[in-house]
Amino acid sequence: MKKYDFFRIFIVITILISQVSLSYSQVITSEKATFRLNVQTAARDMTPAIQMLQPENIKEGETFMAPRQQITLAMRLVNGESGMKLLVNNIEVAPTAAGDVFLRDVSLNTGSNLVTIVLQKDDKPVKEYVYNMVYVEQVKNISPRALNPGKYYALIVANGTYGSAELQSLKRTIPDAKALKEILQTKYTFDPENVYTLYDMKRDNLIMALDDIQKKLTAEDNLLIFYAGHGKMDEESGIGYWLLSDASMSSRINWFSNSSLTDYIKSIKAKHIFLVADACYAGSIFYSRGAMDAAPPSIADIYKNKSRTAMTSGGTTEVNDDSKFSEILIEMLRSNTDQFLTSGQLFRAIERPVMTSGSNTAPRFGVIQGVNDMQGDFVFILREK
Repeated sequence: MKKYDFFRIFIVITILISQVSLSYSQVITSEKATFRLNVQTAARDMTPAIQMLQPENIKEGETFMAPRQQITLAMRLVNGESGMKLLVNNIEVAPTAAGDVFLRDVSLNTGSNLVTIVLQKDDKPVKEYVYNMVYVEQVKNISPRALNPGKYYALIVANGTYGSAELQSLKRTIPDAKALKEILQTKYTFDPENVYTLYDMKRDNLIMALDDIQKKLTAEDNLLIFYAGHGKMDEESGIGYWLLSDASMSSRINWFSNSSLTDYIKSIKAKHIFLVADACYAGSIFYSRGAMDAAPPSIADIYKNKSRTAMTSGGTTEVNDDSKFSEILIEMLRSNTDQFLTSGQLFRAIERPVMTSGSNTAPRFGVIQGVNDMQGDFVFILREK
């Protein structure tokens, strides 16, 4: 073999050795970098925190439907430090014998409840958790036969697009109305043939629908009226109006007044009529406003009396176009598991979530003025599976 060939072999072997050394160095460097990254990640994960053990499905930012009025919170302290305290609704909770597990019984009011959990170190907050828990009174040993309910009807009116350029389009009204219709027909006892829907319809369409309902309903039936769209109030007379798709701000000829609505409600024979309005100035239809906190103890008793009640997204002021009222109402109806849910219970369940959703007004619940309410209540009944 020539000396030249030996030299070439030597060069190749030298290059291979250098590449292996470089690869090994890169591996070591990569492993060190990974180790440093893991150490940094571990350091970040050492922040004290609370892990909720019970209830299992509770999450921040979501409504938790409490199965009982008194629930037990089970919490584990993660990465705890000496001298750290845990408080539930400003009351310090002592650890169990396990040391890192805390138990606290919480009694809930009917409706929405905010539960705050705070970690403190040296009397200064380290971390805060806020949960929204809703409790709705459960009714036992009552069957649909005990109520002897008539048929359930619904009139769902929603306007998103207006002919007048003076009235802004509303994005959420019709999708919310369609979602409500789906829930009423699939989860509650509203048969599809008894649900009227008016999407972007005119004042005349509303009048024709109300005329048909007036002729059809009997004294044992139930009627839910839902309206989502623009509203207006005459400040001098105090009369509120619904603005259907053909309404114009320059003329009241196509405005539908609260007084016209109450005239229809007086003439409809139904046992229970429940009005839900997500609109500005809708609260002007009330005779009285309030949550009616002292609900009767028996659903059967409250159902037997005639009722004419309403729930609105606000009072006699404007409501934000991005109001969460309908969204929260629909979510409550969707998540409800009680066989019977009164309109009063429904209001109490959504009142605080609506008020804490960024709305500039508080929802209202009360008796419709001048329509012969007899202190009963509208009752939503789950379909039998």
